[in-house]
Parts: sequence; C-alpha cells; structure tokens
Amino acid sequence: MISTITKIKINALSLFVEKGYTATSLSDIAGRVGIKKQSIYSHFKNKEELFLQIMSEVVREEIAFLNDYFDQYNSKPLDDILYNFIIQMEKRFTSNKEDNVKFLLRMMFTPPSPLQEIVINTALEYYSELEKHIEQVFIYHEESIIATAEEAKIAYLAIFDGLLVELVYVNVTNFKKRFQVTWEIYWRGIKS
Repeated sequence: MISTITKIKINALSLFVEKGYTATSLSDIAGRVGIKKQSIYSHFKNKEELFLQIMSEVVREEIAFLNDYFDQYNSKPLDDILYNFIIQMEKRFTSNKEDNVKFLLRMMFTPPSPLQEIVINTALEYYSELEKHIEQVFIYHEESIIATAEEAKIAYLAIFDGLLVELVYVNVTNFKKRFQVTWEIYWRGIKS
C-alpha cells in the first residue's frame, strides 16, 4: 500500500508537470490525493518545501538513470551509446507513465521565479553528472573520432540541449526530424 506522503508527492509531481509550480495549489494536490489540504501540512511545511523535495528526488532518480544507462551501454559502439541516449530521453519525455523527465526539463528551462536559484543549482547537479558521463564515453572511444573528447562532448551537448528545447517547447514530430538530420551530420563530422 502506498503511503500518504508518497501519494502526495506523486500527485504533486504530476500537477507540477501539467500546470506548473505557480498554477498548482495545495488544494489541487489534496484533491487529487483525496485528502484535505490540511493533511498535507502534516508532511510538508508548505508548497515550496514539497516542490523542493520532489525536485531533489527527481534529480537523484535521474542521476541513477544516467549511471544505469551508461553502465549498460558502456561496451557498445560510440554512435550507439550517444544516439540511443537521446532516443531514451525522447521516449521517456513522451511517455504517459514518466513524469520525472518532463518535470526536470521543464524546471531546467522555466524554473519557478521564487525558487529559480535553488532549482537551477539542483538541476545543474544532474547536468554535471551528464557531462561527466558523456566526457568519459568520448575519452574511452577517442580512437573512433577525429575531434578531441572535449570538443566532441561540447558539440554533442549543444545538440542535446537544442533537442531538449524542441521536446519541451515545440513537438515530437519536429524533434524526430531535427534529430535525424542533426545526428547524421554530427556523426559524419566527428567519426574517424
């Protein structure tokens, strides 16, 4: 059986993804959970504390995803590792079962004004881990590319960032088209 605190966090996460931080009220969250608003105060001081706890947990879970992904793909060819990572992010973002990626990306690109500094710093923990993994992949596969590991990492992350913006602000059809064209040109340009 799921605890009340877990139900609160799951439903709050979903509402933050759907409506954003500002438009989501504790009454909305309580209504989704099927409890009175006052019950939320038994677990969280206020909406800000609830949001920041969710943000922290999402970042930890997404760092765990990065670790698992790169451990699993470690021995694959470089292009498979990089290409499939972006595909995994797109699949997870568009999945109806997956709110973590939607939440993380939306908060990275449009953090709530009153929490902007904290949210950005927390999100940068994730991004820092991503950079480390990408750099290690390029170092390990340096003989497969004509650029330095640092140059390849910077270019890859620039493409990745642009594609994330496409997911968050535009649509999946544009994402798929832009990803295919960009990937082909990028990979032709760096492979040895």
